[in-house]
Amino acid sequence: MFGWFHSNFTENKMDASILVELLRHMQDLVISEVNFLGGVSSKVEQIQAELNRLRCFLEEIDAKRDEDEMLHNWVLDITELLYDIDNVLDAFYLKIPVKREGDVFKRYACIWKEGIDLHTIGSRVEEIKTQIADLIKRFLQFSSLRALSRLENSSSTSERQNHPWLRRSYSHLVEEDLVGLEDDMKELVGCLVTEEKDQCPRVIAICGIGGLGKTTLARKIFHHGETRNHFQAFAWACISHQWQEKDTLQGILTKLEPERKQEFERSSYEELVKELHQLQQRKRCLVVLDDVWSTNFWDSVVSAFPTGRTGSKILVTTRNRDVCTHIDPSCFLHELRYLNNKESWELFQKKAFPRKHPADIKMDKEKEKLGRQMVGQCRGLPLAIIVLGGLLATKPTSGEWTKVHQNLSLHLSGVKSAGQYGGVYEVLALSYNNLSYRLKQCFLYLGNFPEDYEVPTQKLYQLWGAEGFIPVEIRQGDAEETMMDVAEQCLGELAQRCMVDVQVEETTGRFKKCQLHDLMRELCLSKVEEENFLTIIPAHRRNSPALLPHHLRKVFSPWGTARSIRRLSATVESDFDEHFHPGEGAFGQIRSALFYSRLPYRQSFQHQLALVCSNFKLLRVLDLEKFSFDQKLPKGIGNLVHLRYLSLRDSHFQKLPSSISNLKLLQTLDLRAYYFAYLPIPNVIRKLQNLRHLYLPPSHQKTYSLQLDSLSKLEILKNYDTQVAHFRDLPKLTRLQTLSATFSLEQEEMEAIINYLSRTKNPLRHSSLRIYYRFFSEKDLSLLTQLVGCHHLNTLDLIGYINYLPDFCHFSQNLTKLTLRKSELEEDPMAILEKLPKLDTLSLRGNVFSGKNMCCSRHGFPKLKTLRIQGLPNLESWEVEEGSMPTLLHLEIDKCEKLKKIPCGLKFISTIEKLVIANMPKDFKRRLHSEEGGEDLCKVKHIPCIRVFDTGSHRFNTEPVIQLSGGQILSGLFQTIYPSLVPKSWKSV
Repeated sequence: MFGWFHSNFTENKMDASILVELLRHMQDLVISEVNFLGGVSSKVEQIQAELNRLRCFLEEIDAKRDEDEMLHNWVLDITELLYDIDNVLDAFYLKIPVKREGDVFKRYACIWKEGIDLHTIGSRVEEIKTQIADLIKRFLQFSSLRALSRLENSSSTSERQNHPWLRRSYSHLVEEDLVGLEDDMKELVGCLVTEEKDQCPRVIAICGIGGLGKTTLARKIFHHGETRNHFQAFAWACISHQWQEKDTLQGILTKLEPERKQEFERSSYEELVKELHQLQQRKRCLVVLDDVWSTNFWDSVVSAFPTGRTGSKILVTTRNRDVCTHIDPSCFLHELRYLNNKESWELFQKKAFPRKHPADIKMDKEKEKLGRQMVGQCRGLPLAIIVLGGLLATKPTSGEWTKVHQNLSLHLSGVKSAGQYGGVYEVLALSYNNLSYRLKQCFLYLGNFPEDYEVPTQKLYQLWGAEGFIPVEIRQGDAEETMMDVAEQCLGELAQRCMVDVQVEETTGRFKKCQLHDLMRELCLSKVEEENFLTIIPAHRRNSPALLPHHLRKVFSPWGTARSIRRLSATVESDFDEHFHPGEGAFGQIRSALFYSRLPYRQSFQHQLALVCSNFKLLRVLDLEKFSFDQKLPKGIGNLVHLRYLSLRDSHFQKLPSSISNLKLLQTLDLRAYYFAYLPIPNVIRKLQNLRHLYLPPSHQKTYSLQLDSLSKLEILKNYDTQVAHFRDLPKLTRLQTLSATFSLEQEEMEAIINYLSRTKNPLRHSSLRIYYRFFSEKDLSLLTQLVGCHHLNTLDLIGYINYLPDFCHFSQNLTKLTLRKSELEEDPMAILEKLPKLDTLSLRGNVFSGKNMCCSRHGFPKLKTLRIQGLPNLESWEVEEGSMPTLLHLEIDKCEKLKKIPCGLKFISTIEKLVIANMPKDFKRRLHSEEGGEDLCKVKHIPCIRVFDTGSHRFNTEPVIQLSGGQILSGLFQTIYPSLVPKSWKSV
């Protein structure tokens, strides 16, 4: 038909008779297919019903499948079918006819194509219904049918229980109990801090099998008060199977001297070796090398560590005793032991009853008998004990404890070879088997991440949502609960069961990062392979054996059903093309691809990305962090129409193709490109109406316009800037809960935006705001009072004149980070700011205070950890009373030319770990120098790390790193880190 049509169509004109003929052909098509096409929608609804039925059934029988191998295989086959149903539903959603623009020919061509597409979908629906019937028929032959048939008619119940401990406070989940290791810690701390010649080993090594607590003990030593007081600089490096020499040295140096991070990133391997060697001779450094697997690692970095007595020490943890003696034959070697029965029971009680004091724990005789028997089966291995305790913490009754005991005994009875762990692996596996179907998926997904990788929880939640593990749309009854809330509760349950290690953000009490213990990761990877959940391609290195025996092929069930590769986690080196070939059929069903770059600096990945875009047609997740592309991403990225998650964080590219607008199902879009990359965004983001999480580039210039008002489902918006997006779009984002924004507005506009932010019914929960504005008049100060009182305000950066600060009672009780710049306050701001109850970080920069005297009074700043004072030209004296800032860790004093001396009160703050003195007068620095009087040394002698230097050497490099084509230097970074260096002309651009 299209050949006939083309022969009658010339010069973009269409005769009326031809149009009539076309409509007749279309009418014939509709008549012949009307029954079929008209029923596609209802058939898709039938498939959705089947999907829900199968999923509920699958969740119910999942817990029983370990008892029957045939049942186990049936579950895997039905999982494959669920993937296919999901793909059909996606295709149907994407092919629903929409209003189209263009000429008549294009419009009817689209209708014709949509008819063909819907016919294909309808055919696939029929095939799937046949497959479902076949699966059920086979399942009816199972001997376990009678026990399971009752489940088909039962309604599925949610596995998530709203326990109070899953809601808000998680600090108790990350406390590391040091049962049985107290004496070990004292001995090792003593070895580290001693300076006696005969008792001063350069290397202290902790050795033992996985799960004994090597890292826990090392972490306690690392943060011990005596350790912190003795050493001047600290670094912790995790040495995984896939270590890389240069990355490891960069990480160590960055932690020892973080202000030189950019310098280290530009250094060659030889320069890093030399710098680390010299640094450990200049100051007393403690470097922890955690989890060293082989002697090859030490051979590759040995030149970076000086021999002899330098005052610096190395703390090593390893499973291999030979590693210790290879690093230093005279090292202090401490081999961990298993816990005895008393210690094992004490540790178990702490985990099984986490909120009770041991003296208050009361359990019936049956529970205690069962508990002691199960703890005995852990053979004194701390990790197995805490995992068992975490599992039983969710089982309140004796009957449930009996069932766990029976299951554990059943598993242990099948262990043929004990090996070094005995039945410990089965203890860990029991905790996995006891998880709900949803939590199993969430746990297995952690196998995507490399060894020792600290996973940002927000990213993890978004990935879970994109994969469909967590419902994105929460039912109306839970209107205040989002997908992120539900995901956090799932991680909370995994943490409660001690299956995942979590870090908690102190200021919010929420999870910040998570990580798998080595043995738990081994369990995860074993289950990943068993379930055909994920394919892993590790880095191919001489010292890095493959983690899993995966090959890029399909696997088959006992019935011959093909099981495709659905998820891919690949560490990318220069051998990428060896694994991925154009048209490779094995990748046609991949739904998730997470890539980790090991490519040489600035080697382009654009060609490989184009291959991904053309072959991975069903991708829902694409993670491409820290890659380099050419000037523009390939247009083919717009062909990945099933994408729910796309991250390009910290990648190098300068243009985003407008084809991104095709990604209609996208939920998360992360465009936080490399900081120095100037990345204008085409004004097509507004078409992505399913977006829930949008991360814009960190640097903006006023050269493009961005409309976001149509993103009605948006919940997280980061790096919003009124230079490139209209401020009136914000109130239209009615679901927005997290906002990070920069406002530079006139008075009327500022009034409108602050009225929006301070509305009592505002859905915002967390906001981080940078505001350029001069608060001169009483009306301005009223606006400021409204602003600082916003309950959702967590971080505030005010740049511009402020007549006076509002009283402390007007400030949000949730404010944790505050920066003031160029305020020109006449009254001491400390009198108000020190009363803010949760203030964690305070920065006063660039003529914030024009007075001469400043005072931090007793009991002020109860939660402050970081204080930066920079550019106060008139400040002459600063008093810190005893009892002020009791939790301070980091203090910076920079460019206060008239300040005469360090406050005496610093000697009372025992928590300080680092003091930075920059660009201060010679006399001020002389008072800190022991060879030139050192009158102030007694005030700071307890501080482990003191840095004294002037800008220009390495801290703030004012030379442009990257220039735009027009020669304009990027200003975003300097505005963030050192605003006084930014010319006024840049701010007006």
